[in-house]
Amino acid sequence: MRGPRDPEALAALALAAIAGLRVLFFALAFPFFSNVDEHRHVDMALKYERGYVPGRGDDAYEAQTLRLVGILGSPEYHRDPLRTDPVPPPVWHAGAELADRRLASARASLGSHHNLEANQSPAYYALAGAWLRLGRALGLDGGRLLYWLRALAAPATAALVLATHRGLRGVYARSRFVRLGAPALVAFLPQDCVYYATGDSLSPLLGGLAFLGIVDLALRASPGWVRGAATGLVSAAAILTKLPNALLAGVALFCTLAAVRATPRPRRGAWLSFWAGLALPVGAWLLRNQLLLGDPTGDALKIETLGWGLRPLAEWPLHPLLGFRGLTAFLAELARTFWRGELAWLRVPLAHASADALYVGVSAVGLTLAAVGLRGARPRTERLAEGAAWAALAAALAILVGLSLRFSYGPSTNPSLERPWFANGRLVAGALVPFALLFVRGLEQAGALLPVRWRERAAWTALGGVCAAASLSEAILSAPVVASAYNAFHLP
Repeated sequence: MRGPRDPEALAALALAAIAGLRVLFFALAFPFFSNVDEHRHVDMALKYERGYVPGRGDDAYEAQTLRLVGILGSPEYHRDPLRTDPVPPPVWHAGAELADRRLASARASLGSHHNLEANQSPAYYALAGAWLRLGRALGLDGGRLLYWLRALAAPATAALVLATHRGLRGVYARSRFVRLGAPALVAFLPQDCVYYATGDSLSPLLGGLAFLGIVDLALRASPGWVRGAATGLVSAAAILTKLPNALLAGVALFCTLAAVRATPRPRRGAWLSFWAGLALPVGAWLLRNQLLLGDPTGDALKIETLGWGLRPLAEWPLHPLLGFRGLTAFLAELARTFWRGELAWLRVPLAHASADALYVGVSAVGLTLAAVGLRGARPRTERLAEGAAWAALAAALAILVGLSLRFSYGPSTNPSLERPWFANGRLVAGALVPFALLFVRGLEQAGALLPVRWRERAAWTALGGVCAAASLSEAILSAPVVASAYNAFHLP
């Protein structure tokens, strides 16, 4: 029995603390409002705080949102990098006249528009609204309240690190490297969707909890229906946070078949309750959208506003994504954005060519070696967990490819005519734990030819090198952001 001073548990706790503090630091360092539509997500959180009901027609931007955009919004995200004049000072240093001009500008640009996220999946916004109410009860307001909203991702990331270690502890009883290596990668991977207000920020936690719960359900000899229902509800919460988390259905299907094939009768009730817990909330939301909006996903208005069209089914085989060059470009871009995210500064993505090449290369090598590692005699627990992880990644790719093929795009949208695919890693951030598991298994497999006493050390060296390079790149790229006069460190 592990005691409170178990070194491995303490190491996992330290990783969780580092992860939470890292996310909190960058959440405070980036000014509002990020280039990834953060004003829309903040507005939705404020709507749910006041008791917003989707589909009721009150989806214009909140007056409070317009005020916050005018006062707190940094021009640095969209400022022309060729301009040489100094960035204007924040409103709180410049006086009432500038505040009035900024507020008028926010009202002119957003006041007549409706929020395109108004009918999107509600779970994150409902939780964010409750979190805002708690912040107000603590006396927070204005900019501090918005940074409090962002800070929600910090404990979520710390919890994910701890959950990943706990979930893998019983599965990889013989491999300390996998048990701690996967949480370490989760702790240091610089995916920036957890730094700003967005539903994507909770996908890693909810997707990871659901993945680990489904695997645990499949490995138990006689799981109860309560455990099955609870796991299904967590999976539903992940999907109702971000619809691409439907990749969990692929994980669940794989694990259901594997578990029922092993011992059908004792497991049947648990899996029935799991599928009920997943399907009923998600089905109710989709049915509500269909009856109220005529569209099960609630995306119709957003798609129309963006100017996208539906691509005829006969044209799908001609899509550039299905060619070798298009597919390799899509996969490379997806690897880059899955590791580092999509934030930009002065209209330039926070990316470095060398770091991006590293992300693409190590992803390809790590996953390839993980696939090789499936061969040979291995414990059933490990084989099932890795099979479920592959199912998650395959389902994630299928969802992104399906979305890419479905629509035709405009020249200035994202996706665009030039890049007609969804290579946005944040959309499938719910697959972070499956990816981390397979990646560290690939590193472990790479050391299989070394003497036994060197294998774990070599794997840790490789993982430490990747995490250090990613962290160094993130620190260098974010230095101008940290120095911004508009971030939380400079609030009055």
